[in-house]
Amino acid sequence: MKAILVECITRGYKSKLKELEELAKSRGYEVVGKIIQKRRAPDPSFYIGKGKVQELREIIEKTGAETVIFSNTLKASHAFRLRRELGWQINVIDRNLLVLEIFEERARTAEAKLQIELARLYYTLPWTREYIRFRNLYGEQVGWGALGEYLHKVYESHVRKRIAILEKKLEKVRFKSKMLMVKRHELGVPVVILTGYTQAGKTELFNKLTKERKDVGLGPFTTLATYGRRINIGRKEYFILVDSIGFIEDMHPLILDAFYATLHELSLADLIILVIDASESNKDVRRKIEASDEILRRVAPATPLIICLNKIDLINQEEIDEKTRIIREIFPYQPIVAISAKKKINLQKLIKEVKKQIKAET
Repeated sequence: MKAILVECITRGYKSKLKELEELAKSRGYEVVGKIIQKRRAPDPSFYIGKGKVQELREIIEKTGAETVIFSNTLKASHAFRLRRELGWQINVIDRNLLVLEIFEERARTAEAKLQIELARLYYTLPWTREYIRFRNLYGEQVGWGALGEYLHKVYESHVRKRIAILEKKLEKVRFKSKMLMVKRHELGVPVVILTGYTQAGKTELFNKLTKERKDVGLGPFTTLATYGRRINIGRKEYFILVDSIGFIEDMHPLILDAFYATLHELSLADLIILVIDASESNKDVRRKIEASDEILRRVAPATPLIICLNKIDLINQEEIDEKTRIIREIFPYQPIVAISAKKKINLQKLIKEVKKQIKAET
C-alpha cells in the first residue's frame, strides 16, 4: 500500500508529520511522498491550496500511490472535494482514521473490537453521508433507499441503529470489567496499572515483570485492551499488574469517548505506573509529561502514582538527571524510578517502590 503524507501547518499547529510517518509504516503503508504547506488558515475547499492539490495529483501519477493521509483533522467536505480532484479511486483519510485502522488491525478482545467499531461509526458518519451526497451530485446511484427517501438519510438511520446496538453490548462488557475490578478490591488484591504514551515500553516492562510474552515492537498501539497478570512480592503477598492502551496526543474526542472504559480503569486501580521514554528529547519528554498529567487529572485524580523513566540504557547519567528534573517540575512529590525494561536494570527497585506504595495505601 503506497501512501503520500500531507501536512498543513497553520499558526499554533505543532507538526505531527514524524509521528504520522511512524503510524503509517506501523499500519503497513509504504510512504512514497510528503507534502508540507504553511498557511495562515486552512483552505476552505481542500484544506491545502489548489497549487498543492495539483502537486499532490502529480506525485500520485508518478508514484502510483493509492492513499493520501493528512496529519490534520479533515472535514468530510475536504476529503471528498480532494477525491473529486484526485480521482474517486484515491483514498483520502486523516490521522484519526489512520489510528482507527491500526486499532482495527490489532484488536483481539471483544471489548476492543466493540470500542473500535463504535468509534469508527461515530467518526465516519459525516464522511459517508458526504460521500453519498457528492456521488449523487454526479449522477451515480450509491447505496440503497426507498422511493422518496434521501440515500444519506437512510444510511444515517441504519448507522444510528447499529450504534445503539453496539453501545448496549459495550455497556455489558464494561460492567463485567468493573465487577472484576471490584471483586479484586473485595478480596484485598491490589491492582497496579501501567500507562503512558505509545512506544514508551509499557508492554516490554509488563513482559519482564510477569514473564509473559506479549507482542512488542509492532509500533504504536501494540496493546489495545487491558491485560492483567499476578506478581508475587513476598510470602502470600502479590498484586495484579495490568498493561493498558497507550496515550496519543490530540486524539479526536469521538475516538477518546469510545475508549473511555479503558481510561476509566485507571481510576479503579490502587496504583498507576506512568512509563516515560527517557530516550526522547527534553522537549518531547516535557510535552508528554504535561499531557499525561492532564489526562490523569481528568480520569484518575486521586490514584497514587509512580513515574517510571524507561530506556535509560540509551542515555547517559547527565541526561537521566535532566529528564528527572523535568519530571519533578510537573510531578514534584511522586516517586521516580529510572529503569531499562529491555536490559532489566532497576526492575527490583521498581517492585520495591510498588510494594511500598501499596502498603502505604492499606
